[in-house]
Amino acid sequence: MSIASYPVQDRRGGRPTASPPRPARAVTHALIVHQAEIVRLGVSTMLASGSACEVASAASVYEAFRLASDVHPQLVLFDFTPTEGPEVCRLLAALWPKPRLIALVTRGREVAPGDCLGVGADAALLIDNVNRDTFLMLVRRVMDGLGPIVAGFPTAGEHLEAAFVDEGPVSLLTPREREMLYLIGQGLSNREIAESLVLSVKTVEAHRANLSRKLNVRSRAGLMRLALTGSLA
Repeated sequence: MSIASYPVQDRRGGRPTASPPRPARAVTHALIVHQAEIVRLGVSTMLASGSACEVASAASVYEAFRLASDVHPQLVLFDFTPTEGPEVCRLLAALWPKPRLIALVTRGREVAPGDCLGVGADAALLIDNVNRDTFLMLVRRVMDGLGPIVAGFPTAGEHLEAAFVDEGPVSLLTPREREMLYLIGQGLSNREIAESLVLSVKTVEAHRANLSRKLNVRSRAGLMRLALTGSLA
């Protein structure tokens, strides 16, 4: 059923008048600071598709400060490295008006969530371990002032006064099992998955058995539904 708008009848003159304009949705100005172009493009695409954002990007902190003087970002997502991350975070926190800060961490770097939150970040995000929906949920919560927030990091051993974004049953999976679930959702057979990941069919079958056990989903159709919707329902 489509929704149509109709002219409003003017009671004084009997002639139709245009409906009052709807208020424009507030736009968030975001700035992405990351050396890797593929990360800048990917994060920009997700932000633009999932929220009312105007996105600028910079490959260096120097370029970020030059852009910030023009766009006055309300949200800055930046690469957090073990060596330069703390200082970059402090520099970005000094921008005026002060933006919300999301630290982007890459797997393999020795960075804990507390390293990011302790120097002023509103959220710490291990980008290898989150999907689009989790990313956009984290951004919304940060912009609503609900930080500090952590997503993508294992929760074991962490004692932080921070909210961990719940990815549901998918949070139980290893990176390899996430890959498997994604490919199952694309409709690939065990053999096709084995060829895609350069594994043996027996190894793929073992991973699929682990998926079924962890998620308590026995059928391939159930795994496909979970991969596509993120829901066990």
